[in-house]
Amino acid sequence: MYKAIVFDLDGTLIDSPLCFRSIRRALSIPDDSYILEYLECLPEDQRNQKLEMLEAIEVEAAYNSTLFPGVQELFGELKSRGIRTGVFTRNCSAVVSVVSKKFDLAFDMFVTREDAPPKPNPAGLRMFLEKRNLKEQDLLYVGDFKFDIDCGKEVGVKTALFTNGRPHHEPLSPDHVIHNYFDFWSQINMEVTHAHSTCSVHDDMIFSNAISRSEITS
Repeated sequence: MYKAIVFDLDGTLIDSPLCFRSIRRALSIPDDSYILEYLECLPEDQRNQKLEMLEAIEVEAAYNSTLFPGVQELFGELKSRGIRTGVFTRNCSAVVSVVSKKFDLAFDMFVTREDAPPKPNPAGLRMFLEKRNLKEQDLLYVGDFKFDIDCGKEVGVKTALFTNGRPHHEPLSPDHVIHNYFDFWSQINMEVTHAHSTCSVHDDMIFSNAISRSEITS
């Protein structure tokens, strides 16, 4: 039984109008380059300028995003059962804040590119295990892209690929495939019982605020 479920954000919890081809064009990034990795190689002044432009694009998209069907209901069930929720995203913290307020979603913890190296580096995912005193078998990571599955596997946690009903052809080999959130538990072949947390809600709020100074952005 999982004690915590961590989600990717864009393409997993929210459907946003982000177009990465348009972002690359706006930021003068080659079509075959990942956005964050390309920006990391630029001189600091250019990198900071383009990161500000990227954040503005991401935040606008977040304001125009929608939740995937069933997310609200799933988070309510997770909360009622004492299962912690988290977000690990290549996005910025401002976007997580927008999404949390727009859809009234409460995350016990979130890690963005401002808190840890972006995926596929797994350091951010390890933070959930270390800071929440979880073992690998306690955590499920849900995402919609290769980076998510690879990251989870490197850390040693179970992974779930969210498809939103679309066929997937890449040989990603996730532990579970989730086509929609209404039948979440049956799709991960698990019956849920209550999980008991050793930290108070107050502890969670303090820690989340501390580590979060506060898609794929590829």
